[in-house]
Amino acid sequence: MPPALDPSFAPAGETADDLWLERSLLNGVVLANVAYGILLTITIQCSIGLLNIYRRTGAVAWWICTYVGLMSTMATAAIATQNLFNQWCFIDFRDYPGGPFVFNVSFYATPVNAAGFGLYTIMAWMADGLVLHRFFVIYDRSLAVLVIPALMWLGGVASGILLLISVTHSDDSFYAQRSVNISIAFWSLSLGLNVILTLLISGRLLLARYHLKSTIGPRYGQDYISVVNMLVESASLYSVWALVFLVTYARGSAAQNIFLPALGQIQAIAPLLILTRVISGRAWGTTAGPSYQTGFRSTSIPGGSTIASTAETRIEIPLNRLPDSKTPSDILVQRENQSEMFVK
Repeated sequence: MPPALDPSFAPAGETADDLWLERSLLNGVVLANVAYGILLTITIQCSIGLLNIYRRTGAVAWWICTYVGLMSTMATAAIATQNLFNQWCFIDFRDYPGGPFVFNVSFYATPVNAAGFGLYTIMAWMADGLVLHRFFVIYDRSLAVLVIPALMWLGGVASGILLLISVTHSDDSFYAQRSVNISIAFWSLSLGLNVILTLLISGRLLLARYHLKSTIGPRYGQDYISVVNMLVESASLYSVWALVFLVTYARGSAAQNIFLPALGQIQAIAPLLILTRVISGRAWGTTAGPSYQTGFRSTSIPGGSTIASTAETRIEIPLNRLPDSKTPSDILVQRENQSEMFVK
């Protein structure tokens, strides 16, 4: 039998609060590694999808390849620096006066940790940028609707730069009051941008679902626009996690140590989830409708009808309502394997 656990085995001179701070710090990094495993899985899915597109069409989606490659590379480098710094805190310099958490505060600006923090900041800019791009696409590439979100994104970039400067030059680095104030501004802008775009994208997709239902029947509206689609498209995963972290951080709660380490990885997971939908052809484009992979080749003909013959490509379903003279009962949708499909 193993020996009995004895309280005397606990680190000498540390209170229950000290131990809670250290547990939260360690558990946060464990969560970050779990998030990295999820990100790595999604990266592999994206890579397989891109390879399948290349084999099928001979085309290379360079911007998606570049984005996925940069995000996954930075996420890998960031988690590596994070784990190394965590090793320093709990193993290599375990006897630093005050324990691992005090070491974390005192040496937060060390080059290894600062590099990881900088990578996560850049990833936050890229993640918000992709959601902004999807918003731009879904709203028919209208520059008018892009102005305010774009200004918020630029504000996030500016506050991120100021945060990096503050973290690397303050005595208490990330926990100095100046850094706290800038951090709240940085994540508030990022969170606010994501929440606003979430609401606007969800509203757009709800409107699209209404048009689909009224055009080709409720079954299709249910099939192609679900609540999950809305949440994935708007990167709400990051919004929720960032909100929880921001509340705990602003309140000075030790729980922030649980949410902060994984935040960097989650902000990369959200855009890669969107890109998996883009690669699979299930992401939304303009109000022309959803683009999805089928076994048909689509061809437009006069009168707004679409003919699709058997060949692997994409079909776009129009979201605009039919003329008032048309009703859902006027629409005939015929699907037969190895045959032609007509949508009148």
